[in-house]
Amino acid sequence: MPRTEFSQPAKETLARRVAYHCSNPTCRALTCGPHSEPSRFVNIGVASHITAASPGGPRFEPSLTRFERASTDKGIWLCQSCAKLIDSDTTQYTVSALAEWRVLAEQRTTRELAGIPGSEFFPQAASETHTPIPRIAHLTYDEARELLVSSGWQPCLSHWSHGSNFDMQYGNGQYFWNKGYHEIRHASGTGLAMCSFGFQDVYGHRLVVVTAGEVVEEMNANAVVWRWYFESNDGDA
Repeated sequence: MPRTEFSQPAKETLARRVAYHCSNPTCRALTCGPHSEPSRFVNIGVASHITAASPGGPRFEPSLTRFERASTDKGIWLCQSCAKLIDSDTTQYTVSALAEWRVLAEQRTTRELAGIPGSEFFPQAASETHTPIPRIAHLTYDEARELLVSSGWQPCLSHWSHGSNFDMQYGNGQYFWNKGYHEIRHASGTGLAMCSFGFQDVYGHRLVVVTAGEVVEEMNANAVVWRWYFESNDGDA
């Protein structure tokens, strides 16, 4: 079976939908810029295959047709380093993980295009002693967690047995626990499918983040940050 390549229009679509940034949420490197010659530009990005372009390749799916394999749905825009990375460890960089990267990258670009703040911090007085809180409202938990950690908030990890607790068997509990987000405290299987997560800064302040919304991966539905609050030492808000 010959190798199935993306068309040039498909490559350009993948790149433009993420504003030429790498779709790896921990990278986001800019992949396009000016050349030393005024009429040219430099592109160091790659339209990578989420499912391999030919048999024997990383994450190959034999059930796909050539048309499906060459569609933008099966591609992701990455820098050259991340393109090499995902094909070097297919156990970690699975089809579902890469599809999630693409969705998160496009969501972030959509917000940036609309001028909605993403990584900025909430204003706080100089007298405040807690670590600044980034603007996390309505972000997916994956994005909010990334911002909190990069800002200095550390996840308060639960004991390994917490994942078998009664309330963790409902709603999004097992989804988040299996992703390694062991800072999850509670999960609700009714209503808004709320989950709460605990963080702490170097000053000892404890922050609780609450998400709402059911996670349905096949529909790209995700939980988003509903609210957050500080918790006192006795466990009260």
